[in-house]
Amino acid sequence: MEGKIIQSIQRAIDIMNCFNEEIHELSLKEISEKVGLSKSTVHGIVSTLLKNSYLEQNEKNSNYSLGPAFIEKSFIVNEDVLIKNIGHKYLVKISEEFSVTVNLFLFKREHLKLIDRVQSDSMYYTISTSVTKIPLNASASGKLALAYSKDINMDKIFSKDLLHKYTNSTIIDRETLMQEIYKIREDGYSLERSEVELGIYCISVPIFKVNNVFVGTASIMATREKLMHILPKLAPKMVSIGKKISFELGAREEY
Repeated sequence: MEGKIIQSIQRAIDIMNCFNEEIHELSLKEISEKVGLSKSTVHGIVSTLLKNSYLEQNEKNSNYSLGPAFIEKSFIVNEDVLIKNIGHKYLVKISEEFSVTVNLFLFKREHLKLIDRVQSDSMYYTISTSVTKIPLNASASGKLALAYSKDINMDKIFSKDLLHKYTNSTIIDRETLMQEIYKIREDGYSLERSEVELGIYCISVPIFKVNNVFVGTASIMATREKLMHILPKLAPKMVSIGKKISFELGAREEY
């Protein structure tokens, strides 16, 4: 049974429906013309939508676009699919440029879950440990979780001796691990140097969602020789891709 339509709410919905896959930005005048309302009426509704993050305004041209509130709500529907759909094109780009296999991990309930992989035609390394039990202290992606997730209690991890030593390079000392975390925050990326398996190196960058919440990583594993050879060019490209994925997920710097 249909109930009474609230005019102001319907107008707000009409304004939001002005945007689609082809139309990402509109001026106030263009919105006004599309919904058939005066600019003053539209301005009041747009201001309310802006305040609640359902729209955002481009500082350069003052145009409007859909805001991060939509992304936040979409996470409720299917977080895995959303991150995969946004991140996949960036994984393809970095894989093709450097001939590497790139992985996308989702961080949830203190675990990292592999949700996408773009595989290179060249030789690549496949993770041999369970993707739900990637070590936080030893893996590049795990150290990002320690550096950026607000859900991890470092005191709990050390008090219960939850850190396992996989190789002689694995960090289990608290002070050393904290120094590593501080460096990660400065560099914007994390490195794994034979800390889980001998001869295997990894670079990972953090991914954030709305409200700058750490939500996952983009990661590349390779032999030490391969990764260290391409690292000077690869690292800034990975950091850039992490930021681009995060921006599309609604994150806004600073992290």
